Amino acid sequence: MGLRNYAIGAFGKLTETSQDGFLFQNLVCNLLIDKFGRTGATIHYWRTKDKAEVDFVIDLKDRIIPVEAKCSRTPKIERSIKSFIAKYKPEEAWVVNLSFKKIVKVNHTTVKFLPFWEIIE
Repeated sequence: MGLRNYAIGAFGKLTETSQDGFLFQNLVCNLLIDKFGRTGATIHYWRTKDKAEVDFVIDLKDRIIPVEAKCSRTPKIERSIKSFIAKYKPEEAWVVNLSFKKIVKVNHTTVKFLPFWEIIE
């Protein structure tokens, strides 16, 4: 990402770019790979024909965790993750964000709003 940002003249200018969501999603991807990379889990992307998408789906073999990355301090549960929950009924889902922490229920799924640094723990 550093080389990419340098090449487009955005190195060190995160607050000046309109791509902060893309950069945050990349950070979350790297954190998930670091956390689950050596566990045998796989990380996927999910998208429907109706263009509902979930940024990451962690397949732990015995269960799945859908993960949305939101570069926001006040994230919401959006249509895409609701669609995934309705179809696959996971035990839990994550909405990784800048600082908000909360746990809510959507149907029988526990949705955890997690600040990005909690993925590391």
